[in-house]
Amino acid sequence: MHAENIIFHFPDVLLKAVAGPNLDEKWAESMGIPEYFSDENRVIHDSEIEAVVIAAPSPTHVALIKSCAQNGKHIYCEKPIAFEPEGVMEAIEAIEAAGVLFQVGFNRRFDPSFMRVREIVQSGKIGKTHVIKITNRDPKRPTLAYAGRSGGLFFDFCIHDFDMVRYISGCEIKTVYSAGAVLIDPELENLGDIDTALITLQMTDNSLCVIDVSRETNYGYDQQVEVFGSKGSIRALNTSPTSTILSTAEGVFTDNLHYSFVERYKEAYITELREFFTSVRNQTLPHVTGQDALQAVKIAQAAELSFKKNSPVDVER
Repeated sequence: MHAENIIFHFPDVLLKAVAGPNLDEKWAESMGIPEYFSDENRVIHDSEIEAVVIAAPSPTHVALIKSCAQNGKHIYCEKPIAFEPEGVMEAIEAIEAAGVLFQVGFNRRFDPSFMRVREIVQSGKIGKTHVIKITNRDPKRPTLAYAGRSGGLFFDFCIHDFDMVRYISGCEIKTVYSAGAVLIDPELENLGDIDTALITLQMTDNSLCVIDVSRETNYGYDQQVEVFGSKGSIRALNTSPTSTILSTAEGVFTDNLHYSFVERYKEAYITELREFFTSVRNQTLPHVTGQDALQAVKIAQAAELSFKKNSPVDVER
C-alpha cells in the first residue's frame, strides 16, 4: 500500500527499492520498482537512498530503526515501535544520535474528519471538553498467527486510540481503567489476549474518555469519534464508498461501511506520507514523533496492567 501510494501520488519521489522476506517479485516488477530484494540490508546500506518506510512486523521495528539511523536514513515507521517504553526510548536515542528525522505511522491524525474534530476542539467552539468517545471496531478478526505476534489488543489495536485521545484533546492521559473479554475467538485466550474491551481514561485536565474496541463487527470498519463539551459537541461518523441514500417502498438503503483500513484511511495514508516527505525535503521535524510513539506505548502498558489488576492505573507510575 505504501509503495503504491508513493508511485501513484508522489511523482517527485523516486521509490528506488523495496525489500522483505516474503516480497512478491511479480508485483514489484509490475510496479516498475527498479530494485527489489529479500534482504532489507540491501536497502539500508544503499548510500543513494535518503529515506525509508518501515512496514515490517512490530517486533522487528527497534532493530530496523537503529540500523537505518546508523546508516543516515530518515525514517517513517509503522506503529507500535515496541511493546515496552524501554524499546521505544532505545530507538529514539539512536535517531537522535544519528541526527535523522523520524515519523511514526499514526495515520488517523491525518484523516480529514478527525483533523476537523481536533480543529473544533482546539478552537474552543464547543467549550471545555467534558467527554471524548471513540469507537474502534475491525470488520474481521485477525488470524491467530498474526494475533500471537502483534503485541495484543492494547498495543496493536488500541494504540491508535490512545494517540487519538492525546491528539484531539491536546492533553496527556492521567489514569487508565480497562475491562476486557474474549467474546469472538475463544482461541485468543490461549494466547493471553482479548478481542473486546472498554477503556476509561481520565485526562490531566480531568476530562474523561471512553474507548470501545472490538476485533470483529461483520458489517464493516466502525470508526467514530465524538467530543462533548460545555458549549456543544462534534462527531465524526463512519464512512462509506458513497453517501447516497436509496428510498423505496421496500425500505431505505445506504452503502455498507468501508470494509478495511486501507479503504477507510486511504486519504490519511497519502497525507501522512506527504508530511514525511516534506519534512525530509525541508529538514523540519514531523508533527508525529518518537515522543508520541513513547506516550502511546506507556498508555498501552498501563491499560494492559489495569486489565490484569482490574483496577485503575496511573500512567506515569
